[in-house]
Amino acid sequence: MDNTGDSLDLIGAYNGRGKRTGSFGGFLLACYDDKKEEFQSICKIGSGFSEQMLNEISLRLKNQVIRHPKSYYRFTDATKPDVWLEPTEVWEVKAADLSISPVYLAAAGSVDVIKGISQRFPRLIHVREDKKPEDATTSGQVADIYVSCSKHQPWKQLI
Repeated sequence: MDNTGDSLDLIGAYNGRGKRTGSFGGFLLACYDDKKEEFQSICKIGSGFSEQMLNEISLRLKNQVIRHPKSYYRFTDATKPDVWLEPTEVWEVKAADLSISPVYLAAAGSVDVIKGISQRFPRLIHVREDKKPEDATTSGQVADIYVSCSKHQPWKQLI
């Protein structure tokens, strides 16, 4: 997926630990299902950030914290963040690969009866200030990308 960048919505954050204590250390991203009008978890991103970036992001997002997830957030207990956020930021992310996942719910039921699709080794490219959360990559697009990649990598069909 070296040439694939997805625009994903930021819906949650994980508190930093160790040297990241006091700021967010990771984030839960989601794609948008335009048919169901919901955000479906697709990955946790936590590497590739400098301490300065994490501090800046944490400061910016403090005003976006909400008590409970929105009714249209789809996630599993395994991916539940420490803090929920208003769906206000879209991040462009590149990943090493897409895979079928029992814990992420992007496009669940599209390429597997129950499981969703997740991004492996995601990296933040930049914040898409020109996009609204509903303009994020759709779950249908995620499924199409996964199927397209699987056609070029037959071993994926065995998973």
